[in-house]
Amino acid sequence: MRKVECRGDHLLIQFEYNARLVQLVRALPESRFDREKRLWRVPKDHVVSVVELLEAEGFSFDEATQKLYAERRREGLQHLTVSELNARVQGILAQAFPSPIWVVGEILGYDKNAHKDRVEFHLVERREEKIIAQVEAILFPEERARIEAKLARAGRPFSLTDELTVRVLAQVDLWVREGVYRLVIRDLDVNYTLGEAARRREEILRKLVKEGIAEQNRSLPFPPLPLRVGLITSLGSDAQNDVLNTLKASGFAFQVTVHGARVQGHHTEASILNALDWFREHLSEFDVILICRGGGSRADLAWFDSEALARAVALFPLPVVVGIGHEEDRCVLDEIGWRPKPATPSGAAKFLVQRVQETLDEVERKLGEILQRAEKTASQARLDLDGKCKRLARGSRGRLEQEAERLWERRRRLLQGAKATVWRAQDHVRRVSQALPRAVGKILGAEKSFLGEAVERLRRGTARELAQSKEDLLAKKRRLFVLVQTRVDQAKERLQARADRLRALDPKRVVERGFAILRLSSGRTVTDPDQAPPGTPLIAELRAGILRLLSQGGERGRAP
Repeated sequence: MRKVECRGDHLLIQFEYNARLVQLVRALPESRFDREKRLWRVPKDHVVSVVELLEAEGFSFDEATQKLYAERRREGLQHLTVSELNARVQGILAQAFPSPIWVVGEILGYDKNAHKDRVEFHLVERREEKIIAQVEAILFPEERARIEAKLARAGRPFSLTDELTVRVLAQVDLWVREGVYRLVIRDLDVNYTLGEAARRREEILRKLVKEGIAEQNRSLPFPPLPLRVGLITSLGSDAQNDVLNTLKASGFAFQVTVHGARVQGHHTEASILNALDWFREHLSEFDVILICRGGGSRADLAWFDSEALARAVALFPLPVVVGIGHEEDRCVLDEIGWRPKPATPSGAAKFLVQRVQETLDEVERKLGEILQRAEKTASQARLDLDGKCKRLARGSRGRLEQEAERLWERRRRLLQGAKATVWRAQDHVRRVSQALPRAVGKILGAEKSFLGEAVERLRRGTARELAQSKEDLLAKKRRLFVLVQTRVDQAKERLQARADRLRALDPKRVVERGFAILRLSSGRTVTDPDQAPPGTPLIAELRAGILRLLSQGGERGRAP
């Protein structure tokens, strides 16, 4: 039942609920819904707009309405009222676009209105970061709830937010009351946003693989002690805190330099490229670079699917560790840089800690091997000394036995000779017999002295070799500890210097010197006059508080 009746000063419009008809009637000038009678009221002065707008929708009109319409048409043959003009244009649009159409664009202005029942925003088209076209759009509560439910069923891969490119089903409409052309959002193609991101990521990877640079950064030798760390992330973010806390908790002397960057939105690519350029200029001061961002939806992380970023990471001369999102999230940079497990900011920090710990374990292992070899050498020296002493003792006994045999042989010969001349030289034999024991004792004493001196020289030589080996080992140990302590002290000094510079760059110090930071009500920093047209509320952060302002517009260029 679709009908229009004239009662008193109003036209009463009745119809069964239809979302499209609701939008048409709501757009009529001064339209108002009567909740008790479940109908719409429009002042009869707008009868021409009502009839010409609803006649094509199959509405019937009572006799009073038709008569009033005919009178007003005759009166208005020479001109149109604004509402009549808008109604005709709306009818033309309805004929040109009788059913909803699919439109692709980037969401703009959604975030600041997301808290309202119906969200008004813009769909824009960009080219080289500049907006070349835009159209006003509106999302009513019923359609919004349906779209949110669809995203929830899909695992909420992304949320409706600014700078997100979407494909929406929309009804072309004209707001008759205000003469505003707009799109009424009916539905959202979830797979378009996800598929476009995946297609772009695969295309970038194929291009880099074809050029032979996809594995270039991961082929770099990873430093054994990556203590000088360059961190690219959003300043003050959870990702920064996770990295710094993890490195600090390790107890190692990490020296971290944080370079702030945008990690979401159109400025992500330029911001991270700027940070990489800065670290490239200070290459000798760093061992490794970390690019980190906390968790988010797949659409949020799609800003890292950039060919320029992937190429910059692939060609960067230092290893680049990527800790972006959660473990299950992946972007192009994960396939180009070093991806830890888990691939999160804290996971990237743990990856560095593990590398340093492995190097320390290797140094301690090698030091233990050196000490073991030294102990083994000393033990072998002792065994060699014992062997030499035993061989010397055996040799001495053999020589003594040989000398004894020779002595007995000489005695035998002497006795034989003595027997031949005993009678002729008894006195002489007696003197020889007396001298012979003394001669033998002298010979034995000389041999014994020789053996004692040999044993003493061997003992002194062995002691000198052992003492020299111990001194060399202690000297090496002292040099190693001095070297490690020097490196630790240097790392502490560099960390303190970077911390001082970071504190000096804190925007709060700029405010303390008497300057102010100008922000929009959304918190976004104002850097361009176009961001604050006349009437825009502003917030100025001062040293002693904030100052709320209202923009009167601005001019490009620096103030004189």
